[in-house]
Amino acid sequence: GEKGYDHDNLRHVVITASCFALVVSTLAVGLRLWCRRITRTKVFLDDYLMIVALVFEYGITVAGVVLLYNGLGTHIIYVSPEQLVVYMKTLSTGTFLYTLCITFVKLSILALYKRIFSIRPMMQASNVVACIVILWCFGVCLIGAVTCMPFKKLWEPNLPGGCINLAQFYYGLQIPNILTDAIILVLPMKAVWNLQVPRSQKVMLSGIFLIGTTTLAFDIVRLVVMVQLSEAGGDITYDQVTASVWTCIEPMMGITAACLSNMRPLFVMLPR
Repeated sequence: GEKGYDHDNLRHVVITASCFALVVSTLAVGLRLWCRRITRTKVFLDDYLMIVALVFEYGITVAGVVLLYNGLGTHIIYVSPEQLVVYMKTLSTGTFLYTLCITFVKLSILALYKRIFSIRPMMQASNVVACIVILWCFGVCLIGAVTCMPFKKLWEPNLPGGCINLAQFYYGLQIPNILTDAIILVLPMKAVWNLQVPRSQKVMLSGIFLIGTTTLAFDIVRLVVMVQLSEAGGDITYDQVTASVWTCIEPMMGITAACLSNMRPLFVMLPR
């Protein structure tokens, strides 16, 4: 953003996105659990994994609030050195929270596949993809922990040492994320059409799974935004806004899309 405007800040954009993401995610998981109650079914492993994902989405929001109090959405010339230290420390936790949130969403979907399609090929495929997702999560967290050597160099740039190429890190983070999302989307399609249920239900199930393609699109947008941010100038607190918005919205889309397939009792109750 251009510097020099006292009232030129984008805090309201982050606040709106954070509130929207939190409300929609909470509503999606809440309705999912309510459907368990009205159908008198127990809470399954996939539900518990989604609750954990929601907790990490809350963590992303808390980190966003701390960032807002320490300069996010404001030009860096108006941010004190003390605020900037807190800002950079909080920013470094964001990668871990985001990665863990996305990981638990994926694991929840794979656990759901194993529960619904209890056929050997689907069970094996889900287990393989789950292992890849867990390894990806460990890899991202490990590299995130050594972004700078020493780690303090993140918020004390004058320290001797070095930092990794952020654009390459974001490619390494998002490309496996996009690929596993694509695999998770395609995985159940054949099994859905082989189910002994009416055609209308098959179409509805396929439609719900395909809503996940929106998440895939959001993955790609976030990758572009993060790479652009890594190549931006020094006005990090202002330029970070778009990336922060997508970091809230993308997990929300994943949580919502994953919960929709569990809301069939609600759709059945709707007036025709």
